[in-house]
Amino acid sequence: MTEFRLNPDGPHSDDYTRHVAQAFAESVRVLNYATRTSDGMPEPATLNSVLGDLRTGMHRMDQLLRQVRQRLSDFGQGDLVDSRERDVDEVVGWARVSIAEALDRASSCAAHLDRAFNDTSGLYLRDGGDG
Repeated sequence: MTEFRLNPDGPHSDDYTRHVAQAFAESVRVLNYATRTSDGMPEPATLNSVLGDLRTGMHRMDQLLRQVRQRLSDFGQGDLVDSRERDVDEVVGWARVSIAEALDRASSCAAHLDRAFNDTSGLYLRDGGDG
């Protein structure tokens, strides 16, 4: 596995963008394993922190999806072709519709995570863990 630094200022390249997207997917996979048991999430504060970071990520997803949708439109204005010989305008149009749906769901997810984060912010375990 290649190591790289996450840096919003770049340098940006095709390879770097792909690596960051792969890191995003792998991060979710690792969190899936980490949150399965109490070892990875032993305290309510940890749960709250994870919810807060997921909430922040979903809020940032809005900008990302809008930019991806715009790049798709930009590509559609040029010499874009489809390997399956489909109508490019139709393919781009349907992909834009799907991205718009994802935007709507990301916004809803962010709002729900906001609420869950706020709801769990005061939770803690009693001393001794005797419930």
